[in-house]
This record gives sequence, C-alpha cells and structure tokens, in this order.
Amino acid sequence: MNKKLFIAAAAAVIAVGAWSNVLRADVIAYDNFDYADGSLVGNGDWATHSGNAGDLQVLNNQVVVQHGAPSEDANLSFSPGAGDIFFGIDFSVTSTGAISGGDFEYFAHFKDDGFNFSARLDIVAATSGGDFTVGIASDDSTADATWATDLTFGNFYRAVVRFDQPNNQAQLWVDATNESDVSILGDDKADPGDTVTQFALRQSDSSQNETVTVDNLVIGQTFQDVVTPFTPVPEPSGLLVLGLFGFAGLARRRRS
Repeated sequence: MNKKLFIAAAAAVIAVGAWSNVLRADVIAYDNFDYADGSLVGNGDWATHSGNAGDLQVLNNQVVVQHGAPSEDANLSFSPGAGDIFFGIDFSVTSTGAISGGDFEYFAHFKDDGFNFSARLDIVAATSGGDFTVGIASDDSTADATWATDLTFGNFYRAVVRFDQPNNQAQLWVDATNESDVSILGDDKADPGDTVTQFALRQSDSSQNETVTVDNLVIGQTFQDVVTPFTPVPEPSGLLVLGLFGFAGLARRRRS
C-alpha cells in the first residue's frame, strides 16, 4: 500500500468537505424530511401554531401540504438575524382542476413569534395556458407579483425566497442558479419589516384544494446557502473512512 497516496486521498476528501461548508457557512437551518410517514410535528423542532394538530403529514420523506379539509399550520423556529433572510424549497403541485389563485393560497412563508407573516409564497392561476404559476407577497395574503412562466402539475421546482427585513420586501426566484437570474419582487412595504424567527407551512381551504409536496428546506442568510438542497458534511473521522474507501478502490485499479 502506498502510504503517500493514502494520505493524499484522505486529505483531498477532507478538503472538499471543509470547502463545501465554507461556501454555505450561513445556513441557519435545514430539513430534508427524512422521517417516517405520519405527522410532521413531533419530528425535529416542528410545532403547530394553527389548525388541527397532526394533520400536516410526511409521506415518502416529503411534506404533503393540502388545501382542503386538513388545517394544521406548522413552523420551524430558528435564531433571528439582521438583514436578509432566505428560504429554499423543492415543491410540486397536483390538482384535479385549474388553479383559481384568488383565495389566499399561500403555502410557505416566514413569520415572527406571533402571527405576523412575511414573504408568502402563493399558488396562483396560470397566465398563459399552463397548469399554474406562483407569486410572492411581502406582507399581504395574496400575491403582489406573479411569476411570468406557467408551471406544470407533477413537476418539481426549486423556489428561493428572500425577505429583506429592514426594507420589508420579498423576492422570488424559480429554478435559478445565480442571484442575478430572473426574479420577481413583492411590494415594498412600510419599513422596517418584522423580525422573522420561524419558517412555516400552511394548509388552507381554497377553491381548488390542490396538493403541494415540499422537500429539501434550507434557511440561510445568502442566496447561495439555499439555492440547492443541503447535505451536512460528515465529521473528519467519517471523511477519513470515505477516503479509505476511495483509496482502496484506487489501489485495486493500480494493481489490476
């Protein structure tokens, strides 16, 4: 066994993991919903703040947000910070009919410790023949601005939402890779905005009662923190094990 090659391989694995953490150093919280099927509340730090406790469900490691009979709204608390705060989620919408979009169909948002909601992500009616689209509201119950491209039932999209707390304004990207990509802005409300301390998922009784499936939540202080799902890097001891496996494979190829 080549000792120098082993050390180099292990060091490379550790360096890659450490650099990934540096690039996303401002991640505040995340949840990939890797729970058993059943109630979301009772897992992690999720708590009910409205509706019938227990009916916001996890299914196949994703949260099922239903508009209709289920009524539970739940939140995940985090330590507040100044300035911008972002959340990113993967979401998919299914429905048996067209989305009306006019009756408060927001399903994800920030909130304070009470019932002041900010940066509300809405499901709204399609604008050009598609199945639906999404909108963003800085402070109101219905969207201030609507995404110009229609979306398709059953497809997953990555939404990134920014809330500028000092200026009380929300911003939305869909399937972006860079902060400079196309986005839409909610209304610029009275300054300052609320200091947000929780991310929330909301179920409501809307006209169409569509279902929104949510996965891979990330909350952070920069766009880069939340634009993709977050997977924590193993501790150095775990990375050394990965390095050993990588080295073993390399050594076998060298001998063959």
